[in-house]
This record gives sequence, structure tokens and C-alpha cells, in this order.
Amino acid sequence: MTTSNTPTRPAPAHAPQKHPRRILRALSLVTVGVLAFGASATYAGMERVKGLVKTESVVDLVAAPETPPEDSEAGNSINILVMGSDKRADGSVEGMRSDTTMLIHVSEQRDRVEVISIPRDSMVSIPECKVTGGNVLPAQSRAMFNSAFAKGWDYGGDIASAAACTINTVQHNTGLKIDHYVVVDFEGFIGMVDALGGIDIDVPEAVDAPKANKLKLEAGEQTLTGKEALGLVRARTGSGWGLEMGSDLQRIERQQAVLDATAETALSKNLLTDLGKLTQFATAGMSSLTMNPELNDNMIGLATSMSGIDTSKIFFEAVPVIDDPADRNRVVWTGEATIMWQKMAKDDPIVDLPACEDTPNADSDTTTDSTAGDDTSSDAECITTDSDTESTDTVQD
Repeated sequence: MTTSNTPTRPAPAHAPQKHPRRILRALSLVTVGVLAFGASATYAGMERVKGLVKTESVVDLVAAPETPPEDSEAGNSINILVMGSDKRADGSVEGMRSDTTMLIHVSEQRDRVEVISIPRDSMVSIPECKVTGGNVLPAQSRAMFNSAFAKGWDYGGDIASAAACTINTVQHNTGLKIDHYVVVDFEGFIGMVDALGGIDIDVPEAVDAPKANKLKLEAGEQTLTGKEALGLVRARTGSGWGLEMGSDLQRIERQQAVLDATAETALSKNLLTDLGKLTQFATAGMSSLTMNPELNDNMIGLATSMSGIDTSKIFFEAVPVIDDPADRNRVVWTGEATIMWQKMAKDDPIVDLPACEDTPNADSDTTTDSTAGDDTSSDAECITTDSDTESTDTVQD
């Protein structure tokens, strides 16, 4: 803490001397006198004095202070299942399908977000599922993950059934409780990206995906429009950025890159701290979102509580998988996936970052110089311990 040693500046010679201490003393004596009078006056005397005072209530006329809604789930970690729904543009598949599913874990302290992509061709156990109308779909001991969403839609006929079957499947295979869900119509993603003025992304190599709205991208850093971003998320075949492989895991990598770029752009525009901009951004894609009522009610409160999060604390990961021995076109989860779910259940970070090395603090000038050239991204590469924090505070002081 810095203490100012600046000498008190004398008053100008021509300034009137009002003796502020004397004035404050006089006002204090008057105040004490009034209080003393009130304490010693009789009830009848006070009633007469009160009768001289005019009163007018403004309770019904004054608007309540505008304050952001509070996070109704503060103090609890949250798991949100996000499913992307899509209808094939060529009409080759009837009904609604979900090729993209992500599990978002928001830490209890609202200082960490983990986004886990679940490959659509994962072979998992699907529990029985009740759909709208009362029918119960039988359990399947081995099926593709995204078939849960498809069958829920096919037999229930609505988003609620598709989402419920997917939620049941995730809970059954991970042991996690899903608190909320969001189903995103990919068409609405265009408006959300365009509301940001596009997203900046670094494309590692030229992309040519004729079946994804004839998407063509040059290699290098560029700003994608909503239509281009959607094409990159949807693309399955073509050339560049793993499209030749037709791999679902490569597709997840591209999707994560787009989502990462979207998050970076949104946070750089201070959307979470500017409710006006946040509303504009959300409105652009709101018609494409379906979510449970509880999340809808707490959406702004949750966003406000996360307004201070650093983008380096937003992690994008995929479920650890290996090729399915029975079908190399499918994948199965590894034992590492089980460990990841257990960490999330405990609200522990799923990414194991090493502790930051102790920095000598014998000489504050030396400490400052030794860290001046460090890359700012290094903050996300290690965990600061309590001792490190204390050392940092000492240097700053």
C-alpha cells in the first residue's frame, strides 16, 4: 500500500478562512442536541413536533435500481449439454439429426469452462428413453452415440424427446448429472457470427468443401462470415484441414477452432459485461435455440457471473477414444475418458497444468526484469500456487 507524502498545500492568501473544523464541530453539536432532545422529550411533545413535518411517499413512483440479475446457481458447478441439430440440405436424411454434441462444464467459482466434444460415431450403451406421448424406447447395449438424438426425434416427434434421450445417454455413460441442455439449430449460427461482425480464425491450409455450401478458404488468418463459419462446422468431405480423411475427430477439431474463435471474438467485444451487446448477440441466434426453462431464466445471471473469465481458462477437449476393434469406422472411449468424467464430477480441472516455478523475490527489480519478456499466454500453462501469489503481491507492493 502506497502512502502519499505530498505536503498539504496552504490556502491562497485571499481565500476566506471558513475554519472547516469549527463548522463541523458546530454541526455536530446541533445534531447531538437534536438527538438529545428526541431522547428526552415526552411522547406527546414528539407527536406535536412530528405534526409539523410534511410527508409524501414516493415508493410507488421511484423505479428500483437497475442491477444485473444474480446467478441463481452461484456456488455450484454446472453441466450444460449442447446439441447441434441439423437437417441435411440435400434432403438425403429425413427427420432431425445431431452430428455435434458438446458437454460444457462451468466451475463452481465461474473461473473455468471446459468444453468436451463427444464424437457422434462413439459406440456407447444407450439406456431406455421415454419420449413425448409416453412411449419408452428400449435400451441398446451398443449403438452409435448420435442415434440417441435421432431416435428420440423419430419416435417422439419433438426436440424435447431428442434432447431427453441424449441427456439420458450422456448421464448413463459418464455418471455426471446434466443440469441444463441447449439445442442449437445450425442455421441460427450464421446470425450469431454475423452479429459479431465475423470471427477471426487461422486456417492451417486451404479448404475446399463443395458439399458444404461450396466452401473455399485460403490458408492463413482471415475473418469468416456466418455462412463460411457454418460451412466449416458442417464440412465432412473435401480437401484441406483433414477433410480428405473424412474423420469425425478431424471434424471436431475444426468445430472447436470455430467455437474458440467465436468465444475469443465475443469476449474481446466485452459482450459479457455489456448487457446491450450481449442481448444483440443473443437475439441474433435466439430463435435457433431451444433450452430448458431453468437455464433460460438464469442465462443473463450466469453470463454476468462469468464476466471476468479469462479466455485462457476456457478449454476445448474431446473425449479420449481409440478405433473400435469391431469396426474401424467407429470409436470407443478409453479409460482416460473415465478419469476425465470423475474430475468433472469433483469440479477438478480436467487439464493437468504444472505448478508455476517459484520466482526469486530477493530483489524486486530483478524479478520484474526476469518476467518482462514472458509470453502473456504462459498464464494458461501453469497453476499459480498460494506462495506464488504472495510473492507476486510482494513484488507489486
